[in-house]
Amino acid sequence: MLNHNKCPLCGSGDIILLYECTDYLVSGEKFPVYRCRSCTFIFTNNIPEEKEAARYYQSEEYISHSDNNNGLVNSIYQYVRRWMLSSKLRMLKKESGLVKASVLDIGSGSGYFPAYLINKGWECQGIEISKEARHYAGERNNIGLKPPEDINNFENSSIDIVTMWHTLEHFYQPGEYLGSSYRILRDKGLLVIALPNHQSYDARKYREEWAAWDVPRHLWHHNIDTIKLLCDKYGFKLKSIYRLPFDAYYVSALTEKNKKSSIPLIKGFTTGFISWISSILIKRNTSSLVYIFRKD
Repeated sequence: MLNHNKCPLCGSGDIILLYECTDYLVSGEKFPVYRCRSCTFIFTNNIPEEKEAARYYQSEEYISHSDNNNGLVNSIYQYVRRWMLSSKLRMLKKESGLVKASVLDIGSGSGYFPAYLINKGWECQGIEISKEARHYAGERNNIGLKPPEDINNFENSSIDIVTMWHTLEHFYQPGEYLGSSYRILRDKGLLVIALPNHQSYDARKYREEWAAWDVPRHLWHHNIDTIKLLCDKYGFKLKSIYRLPFDAYYVSALTEKNKKSSIPLIKGFTTGFISWISSILIKRNTSSLVYIFRKD
């Protein structure tokens, strides 16, 4: 197990136990989640060694790497994923001002996003740590994803946009990916990061049971202030923030399922609706946020 005695973001030793969270997906184990009182960064502690992490992803329910349509929640996830692909492309066009661009997607899962961009005439390459997911992406989406070490083979200033859709929170060395992203991005290139937001309405309601803690797979838990602090260290300046409209519904329904509620979808969708409405008034209430950074 890896244990942090200091804040991994600012180095302060003033850290406190926030929650004991349960791995509902695979092991049933509990993991402590700590908060830094200096910079407010939240992180999972006593995490498995990186070489042992793969076993915590071994679940048929880990749907980011599958086409599992069993059950209503998974079916909704698959439908929303298809809808969100076009929404993400519109976002990239608006923020970059480019009709077509070169993109590197880090943490591509089954390769749906790179495959979609390529189908729309964009140039897109993907990196994925899971060998099984890379194989599946080749079979299902006819796209060859690269292993993580191949990021070192990209030329300096060769990419317009780097995307990380709900992946940065999984990386044991997030700084290495941010540093590499800065190197390969062209001048004023964009870094796009989607993350769960622990300041959201649904996170505050569910507390330690909030499904988006997703321990121990989620190592780092950011809000607007801490992701800005992290990316500033690597030369990125925050440009824009977008809401992800459907995450509150999915995360809340999954939380209710984990709690073994009698009517998880109804309860979850009710909480998700309240969370979404509150986020229209206050962006920090959004369950997940997309941060657009520009290479400075």
